[in-house]
Amino acid sequence: MKFPMRFLLASLAACAAPGLAPAAVLLDECSDMQPGWVFCSSFQEGTKAIWDDFDGNPDSTNRLIADSGPFGLAGNTVMQFIPPAGRTTVDLIKVLPSTYDSLYARWYIKYEPGFDLGARNHGGGLHAGQRGLLGHSGVRPNGSDWYTAWIDYSLSSPHRHHIYTYYAGMDFDCADPNGRCWGDIFPYPNNPVPAIETDRWYCVELYMNGGTPTPTSTGASGQLDFWVDGVHAGPFNNLWMRTTANLKINILWLSLFHHGEHSTAGIRYDNVVVSQNRIGCPQVVDCPNCPAPPTNLTVQPGS
Repeated sequence: MKFPMRFLLASLAACAAPGLAPAAVLLDECSDMQPGWVFCSSFQEGTKAIWDDFDGNPDSTNRLIADSGPFGLAGNTVMQFIPPAGRTTVDLIKVLPSTYDSLYARWYIKYEPGFDLGARNHGGGLHAGQRGLLGHSGVRPNGSDWYTAWIDYSLSSPHRHHIYTYYAGMDFDCADPNGRCWGDIFPYPNNPVPAIETDRWYCVELYMNGGTPTPTSTGASGQLDFWVDGVHAGPFNNLWMRTTANLKINILWLSLFHHGEHSTAGIRYDNVVVSQNRIGCPQVVDCPNCPAPPTNLTVQPGS
């Protein structure tokens, strides 16, 4: 007997309490796309073809590997970033299917045992503007070219996640006599999110809103916000992000950039979602009363 996959997932999901999800759904969260979701990868695809990197995401640095992931599930697959020595970048880029004034992005991340939390590095997040400006630094955007927000963390212990952002109104670190201007950090210094440990999964969610385009910072309404394991560390309001409505969010960027020497340990990602609505961090349940899937299950084409 053939059961369409949508029927099996719906039957399992019906057994879960509100806000919880059964293991079968979380193994491939993208099988149950929610309203407002614009991109999803649980890394169960068996390929990296849904990503848009020019370098093809080589297996030497970007590996799909077996890992029980944040929910301890057998058969789960995650993305492992393996950073080469020295100054280097490992990343995944997704050019989104449309452009957006505001978006949420959520992913799970684990720093492998031995990861050097004290080595200078940057993470990734959401980007508005030309793809060629991804990772651009040292220059303040003019409001019509780009703005971006990444999830980084403090280099001093205890290490905690924060937002690192380039946008038209940035001014935290723009005192360079040669005119260089470096990204703003939110929040700084009072940060309520959990301290980072290696070999532990964290649920990270970022929100970026371009706000109303304005010629100056007067009347700006851009916003940044983020959560780690559900702990809220924002919002950060009235940010001058853009001068034109044509500049919209169009790229998800998962990244690990090292400035210099670092340990050989990498990071792992799982359950990546980009959405127009809050996503949150699902919790797995055992669902003991759920119907057992039939042993002769096959998935009908197009189901």
